[in-house]
Amino acid sequence: MKRLKFFGLKKAMMVVFIVAIFAVIGLCPLTGQAQELKFKHGKTMWLLMPYTGEFWWNTIVEYVGKAVKLDGWNFYFTTAEGSDTTQFDQITTYAQKADILFVFPTSFVSINEAVRIAEEQYHCPVVSFKGYITGKSRFCEHFDDYKSGELMAKEAVEWIQKKYGTTKGKTIVAINGDLKQSGWKLRQDGFDWIKENHPEINYITIQGGLTPEGWADVADACLAGAGANADAIISASDGPYLLGTINALSKYGKLYYVGDPKHVFVASIDGKPSTLNWLRMGYIDTVYSQVPDAISFSAWEVAKKYIVKDASYQYPPYPMPEIPVPLTVRQPEGTYWGGKDVVMIIQKVPYSQTPTGATPAPRVDRNNVNTWELYGNSIIRLLGEDLRPTPTFPAKGTQPAWCKKLLDEYKAWAGLADALTEIVAD
Repeated sequence: MKRLKFFGLKKAMMVVFIVAIFAVIGLCPLTGQAQELKFKHGKTMWLLMPYTGEFWWNTIVEYVGKAVKLDGWNFYFTTAEGSDTTQFDQITTYAQKADILFVFPTSFVSINEAVRIAEEQYHCPVVSFKGYITGKSRFCEHFDDYKSGELMAKEAVEWIQKKYGTTKGKTIVAINGDLKQSGWKLRQDGFDWIKENHPEINYITIQGGLTPEGWADVADACLAGAGANADAIISASDGPYLLGTINALSKYGKLYYVGDPKHVFVASIDGKPSTLNWLRMGYIDTVYSQVPDAISFSAWEVAKKYIVKDASYQYPPYPMPEIPVPLTVRQPEGTYWGGKDVVMIIQKVPYSQTPTGATPAPRVDRNNVNTWELYGNSIIRLLGEDLRPTPTFPAKGTQPAWCKKLLDEYKAWAGLADALTEIVAD
């Protein structure tokens, strides 16, 4: 009897052991067929932002959240308020609560170790999102900051050359933000094409930090002083960040409509709703549109297809998924980054251990500003306009005839009959 009991106990233990082995390798113990492994945190994504104190940053949260929730995932986000230390701690904390992290880096070096810990110790894949890191993550998508900065610099120089027949002694002001942010740093590198190729130009660079208020302060000080004779201004961000520059131009009597002999060339990066309206109004010349919708939607599609296609990476032997490179990514439906045939290539790059893709930088002027797929137009369906109402200014000269047509088209499309209300600068 004792032998039978012992044999029965051994048999039961063996069954438990076999069932456990099958569970670990993802097979059904009855049929031997593969079974779907469950995500340990119930399909949860956390987006870690460096800052959310201004409209553009919140568009990232809005678009990523929309994409993730449409696929039945749980979405959460938090912000580091510009602190490397805070984001480092957030990465290692939320890696234990998420099935995947999207991290918009506070800087491109300081969080490398936190990302390594998240992936190797907590088996949570990390996507470097909108800004790159020099270390290793699953993949990175960011806006082509360098190219857009360089193109803007070249356009400003060409505009001056065409208007004056020379660039000698002319002044270009480049205004930027916190240069530990990879996006602003790369734009500055692009702007510096002027310094490297046109030493005869009086090239002034100013930095306003992380907040629009800081940008307004340095723009005012510059246009009242060293940049008083500016022929062109190139701004690394717009909307509330550009508002201080336009206000300063108006304040010091330097805001003339496009086409006026005294007009100061103004170009910016972002393409927020307010800036597209300032372009329609004839205050500014060109915008290089960031594409937070296309970046967000396409990055989630890549992650969904290659990284979180199943939960196997959360189980022994914890295989961290890789994406195939080079990988061609097409413009998501309903977005605009320059045309249907324009693509992004995620590939190996010399400046990061992470496979990285830079989205195109669509140039916007009066000829295509009323392309409704531009995120600066389409975003008003989700978040409204970034500055409500859009400020207008007492510009000098004669407003171009095309302005009324563009503004009428926009207001009709947006249903904003009273959206543009005049606000006179101080």
